[in-house]
Amino acid sequence: MTLNSIEPSQNYVCPVDAMLSDNVESLLANSPNLSNQARSKLLWQKSTAIFCKYGFSEDYLRQLKKITLLPSNEVNQNILSIAIYDLTTFYYRYSQKKSCDFLHEHLPSLTNASQEFLKYLDMVELQYCSDMTAVDKVKAFIRLQELNKDDNQFISDVYINIAEIYSSIGQFTLAANAFKKQLSYIDDEFDLHWTHYAIATELLDAGDIEESKQYFRKFESGKVLSIDSQYYKMLLLTIKIKFAYIEKNFTEMLVLIDEFEPYQTSTEELHKNNKMRLYKAIACLENNRTQCVNTFIVKKDLLIEQTDKPNLRYLYEFLIKYYIAQNQSDLAIKYFENYIDINQQTLINQQNSVSILAFAELQQDIVALELSLVSAKLEKSKITLVLSGILIFTLFAICLFIWHQKNKQKILSETDELTRIFNRRAIFEQIANLNTTVDNDIHAIILFDLDDFKSINDKYSHICGDKALRHIVKLTKDNIRQQDLFGRIGGEEFVICLKNIEKVSAQIIVERIRNSFESNPIFINDESELTITASFSITYIKEAISNFESIYQGLDNALYKAKDLGRNRVIEV
Repeated sequence: MTLNSIEPSQNYVCPVDAMLSDNVESLLANSPNLSNQARSKLLWQKSTAIFCKYGFSEDYLRQLKKITLLPSNEVNQNILSIAIYDLTTFYYRYSQKKSCDFLHEHLPSLTNASQEFLKYLDMVELQYCSDMTAVDKVKAFIRLQELNKDDNQFISDVYINIAEIYSSIGQFTLAANAFKKQLSYIDDEFDLHWTHYAIATELLDAGDIEESKQYFRKFESGKVLSIDSQYYKMLLLTIKIKFAYIEKNFTEMLVLIDEFEPYQTSTEELHKNNKMRLYKAIACLENNRTQCVNTFIVKKDLLIEQTDKPNLRYLYEFLIKYYIAQNQSDLAIKYFENYIDINQQTLINQQNSVSILAFAELQQDIVALELSLVSAKLEKSKITLVLSGILIFTLFAICLFIWHQKNKQKILSETDELTRIFNRRAIFEQIANLNTTVDNDIHAIILFDLDDFKSINDKYSHICGDKALRHIVKLTKDNIRQQDLFGRIGGEEFVICLKNIEKVSAQIIVERIRNSFESNPIFINDESELTITASFSITYIKEAISNFESIYQGLDNALYKAKDLGRNRVIEV
């Protein structure tokens, strides 16, 4: 009866029936001959009871790990999928590689799991293991939503993932809005409570202090719902410290940070950053706590090495203020330049996701910071204030100009002028830098050359020829994915790389491209239609390569074979 009453679900029902829980413990302790199917159900029920009492604890994760160590073909597959999902999420806190390796290692074992459970693994793979840009990830999550309109729990989790994506690229208002949308799909008061905390945090990072406080008060009012009072207190202190920092109430900030000290070690282990220590450095400096400040200055090089990039801005802010107070302008400017570079590097890494306007918004805090620093010296010298202000804005303008010029030059050096896709050097370099594929995936390298293209230029002019090339590029782009590579080698010859794809899918795509050329003629001089075809060669690789030239030579030879056999066809190498 105990086993029959255990039905796996992604949404745990708390509290757990005490009698059921006792029966589970008894069966696990006193039934050595249990089948693995039964044992997996009992372990999952035990993990549910632990979660309802202690939250996402080590003991909870230990029970899930036991499930994954059982023979996969003998356990309840839906329960196994839940264990894989939660453990993947847990490992991601420490290492993206470990998380994705674990997920990909166990996915093949889920041969009979229900789609209701597998879709959660699709979601976590998209969030943690996809190399898509942030914008493409959001689009993919929205598609997942549309496919699961009747599953409120799943839609709620999708909104959490979308919010995390926005937050990771500094779009905190969008992140808060995603969490607000999630509220409509939450049935559990406990989940509602934590979403209020998430909204408050994102709004605070966005600078919307008043609305953030409204949601913070909602979070505070749900204290009785908290499973772990210590964890609740830690989060409460964290957001209060952020309020004090943004409102520049550094006296209160230091008091709160001292109160937070017992949680510091566990927080650093969980999130792998020094953010709270950096808050303390700033608070000590603002409160003239010399000994505390000197402790950070002595360790500054080690802190720079250990601090993750998103939090380096707080360390540089502290160092800028410190060295200005010490009248060491060279060091202040040095760390100010590092401060700017952190924000610029963020944009370069995410330029497919963040607009130039968003970049300007990221820079506002830099300007505001420096204005506050120089205004502190106003009483000493108004002339110093004016000159410092000019210096700050000059540095900002120079940095922005240099970044813009470098980015522009980089794009121009890698782009084919006519078609606006990769040129020969860039596409060869991109393919040479491919990573080794996993599981059954391959990289498909496709070379194609337009058939009898010279006659188009001779008969209709080079202008029409250029129009035909752009037409072919558009058709090709319509048939490949965002993450795939596409470049023009020269003349009418192009190369495509379909990254991390199954072989059969690559074969379908190349045939679809070939057919799209044949089926979509171009209009010449708005009067006559011209059908363009192309000959293709394709090869498949799994391992990373150091030199694309040898692979290109084999593809080129196969291309000649396709021409000899009558053109408009695909030859495999």
